[in-house]
Amino acid sequence: MNIRSFDEFESYSNGNEDNILGRIQILTNESVLENSPFVKVTSMDEAQDLPILVCGDFEWSTINESGKPGLKVYNSYNIKTKGDLLKKFVGESFIPKMVKDRSKAKKLSFPIVASGKKGSTTYNTPYMFNKSENDYVSYQEKIIPKTKYDVLMFKNKPICVYEKINDMFKDRGLKSKIAESAIKIAKKILESHGMDAYRLKIYESNKGGHYLGGIHKCSDLNERQSNLLYIALYEDHYGYAVPTWFKNKINSIDVNN
Repeated sequence: MNIRSFDEFESYSNGNEDNILGRIQILTNESVLENSPFVKVTSMDEAQDLPILVCGDFEWSTINESGKPGLKVYNSYNIKTKGDLLKKFVGESFIPKMVKDRSKAKKLSFPIVASGKKGSTTYNTPYMFNKSENDYVSYQEKIIPKTKYDVLMFKNKPICVYEKINDMFKDRGLKSKIAESAIKIAKKILESHGMDAYRLKIYESNKGGHYLGGIHKCSDLNERQSNLLYIALYEDHYGYAVPTWFKNKINSIDVNN
């Protein structure tokens, strides 16, 4: 928004949500929260002259040929399937070790997943693996997660870090070790993929290592995640810091009730 007078600034800073909400659109075919801060559109034909966040699998040719070339679009990148995308990062410290030579598989930490044209098999011990005579294309360590994290990112920064415990969310904060790991992982991802808003599924092993379990779009967000993402987009596009009273309200949301 453009603040043009002292009265507008006063209402903006003293508790008038109307000057904050509904200033960013979200393009999706999925349902959104009833109290979502975004304006939902299901096609570019519906889009107003407001920045738009893409959270669905839309053809980019449709967006580019929409007749609205000046429209600010966030997430102008299609995330491919989980397996295809993660394979690009094999060799990085946040991906479980993988080898293609069967003789080298014995040096991996078990359990391992052996994959081939006919599917995959998990071997929990070297003994079971040695008994097998099957040949595979690749062999990869299998991480048994001690802890699972859901990290919502905007560009290269985490904006919400949750630990998931029996479908309950525990906020781990933006200065936690898992947040630091998410920043390192995102840095590597963004070297080749220009994403704006996305979620990282990160697993913590029994030895304390952090491993990338998946990269997902910004869909299926709870109320707090949705509002924190909205704030990040709002401040990035309009150049105004969202008032503290509004941020405090969002941070106080209890998503487990």
